[in-house]
Amino acid sequence: MSIEALGYYLGLGFFHGLNPAMGWLFAVALALQHNSSRWIGRAVIALGVGHFLSVFCLCTVFILLGKALPQLWVKGLCVSALFGFGGYWLFRARHPRWVGMNVGLAELVGWSFLMASAHGAGLMLVAGSSLCGKSFLPLPVQWDSLKLFFYPSVIHSIGYFFTVSILATLVFRADLLGLLYRKWINFDILWAISLFLAGIGTILA
Repeated sequence: MSIEALGYYLGLGFFHGLNPAMGWLFAVALALQHNSSRWIGRAVIALGVGHFLSVFCLCTVFILLGKALPQLWVKGLCVSALFGFGGYWLFRARHPRWVGMNVGLAELVGWSFLMASAHGAGLMLVAGSSLCGKSFLPLPVQWDSLKLFFYPSVIHSIGYFFTVSILATLVFRADLLGLLYRKWINFDILWAISLFLAGIGTILA
């Protein structure tokens, strides 16, 4: 894997981890409920597992599509999905709410999986295969091609894990929730823009 690709997948993990909707706010809430910073570590591990499973499963879907469809079709599906998710998060109504804040770790894995999937996080990894100048999509797709996305998914999840861990710990220990309520950043707009850019980059790659 090139340094360029490594930087892309790791940096994308950092970016995903910054988004409160991806879980660090949940980790802070659980730590406050239990009045223990240990819950941050437990929550972040569960969030990281769910996030990894989401991005890797979506990448696997595209590998399977590559076995059945021409490369141009697969690329078109990826671009269409990126624009579709970008449009949704630009004009969305509200986040899905299927659990409260008082959840177990298994439920948190499921929540993280669903949120990463709903945000199209894995699509950015698929787009990255083209953006890094060494597209996986044109390669002869074999069953062992899963490793082509396994390693990027792991690297990406490591970046996500460290970002969520640092943010959740910082907010919890410095008691910054009040400040965040007053100075909130609309990550949905940033997320939508990043999806659109990834789609455009995939078209041009």
